[in-house]
Amino acid sequence: MIELHILTGPDQGQSFEIKENSISVGRSRESDVKIKDRTVSRNHLKIFKKEDQYFVQDMKSQNGTFFNGLYIKAGEDVEVKEGVPIVIGMSVICLGKGCLEYIGPYLDSIEMTREIIDGKEEHVQNRKTSNQKILELIYKVSNILTESLDVGEISEKILDNLFELLKRIDRGVLILINPDTGEIMKTISRLNKKRGTKTPEGYCYEVVDQVIKEKKAVLIADPQKEATGDLAKSLKSQKIGSVICVPLKGSTQILGVIYVDALKKTHGCRKQDLPVIADLSRRAALAIEHALLYEDLDRAENE
Repeated sequence: MIELHILTGPDQGQSFEIKENSISVGRSRESDVKIKDRTVSRNHLKIFKKEDQYFVQDMKSQNGTFFNGLYIKAGEDVEVKEGVPIVIGMSVICLGKGCLEYIGPYLDSIEMTREIIDGKEEHVQNRKTSNQKILELIYKVSNILTESLDVGEISEKILDNLFELLKRIDRGVLILINPDTGEIMKTISRLNKKRGTKTPEGYCYEVVDQVIKEKKAVLIADPQKEATGDLAKSLKSQKIGSVICVPLKGSTQILGVIYVDALKKTHGCRKQDLPVIADLSRRAALAIEHALLYEDLDRAENE
């Protein structure tokens, strides 16, 4: 009889025997395995057995199911092996006793493959390691976001972990806005010191304004080919070679953006980076929204 283990999140350390051929996982009271993680959907995941193999199916969850380096399509049956982590919301789960042995080694490692560092050697054998590094980022950030941290601490730790994964990036900025007025309330900046970045902290205002107004992510890998008008001039004057900016979408409003750029050289920010940062922004927005709520409650109590 196989067990389902919860590795991170509010239910960390719990395990459940899978006695039936099919079980449901989610926040709903009706779920066979109930998860307290508020980023998990009420009816998030189904796990079922066919002969001697186990499969998972995402039940059209809001935040998706991340497995083996990819988000699985809702309604699609995907085979899972024992010991391979599955990410749902901010929680990591897996089947079988080998999960802790499997996940431990690369959680302790901070090495990066050539595929992620500079993209010049994209060998197939490196992709598994790259996917593990993406999962590692999600695992670390999931732990960070479930800790009792203030908004500034959350922002700084998110940016620091981004640099661990995307080592081509020179600068990272997390910008929080007033959802009602759109005015910037707080800006947390980081330079990638491992790249020796010495350029003053900053960002392209035109890109940030566009993302806030349109509520859509922006990726510009090569400004000369992909940017026009004032935006192109601004990127050129600031010597920005590429940029990604994604909105921080709270439950009802835009809370701000996550912005990263690479200076001088083009294609430092790439298409494959966008889904990772977008996923990170969803998790960050939920944690920041939660932290802001408690800050407001503390402020009200002290007044």
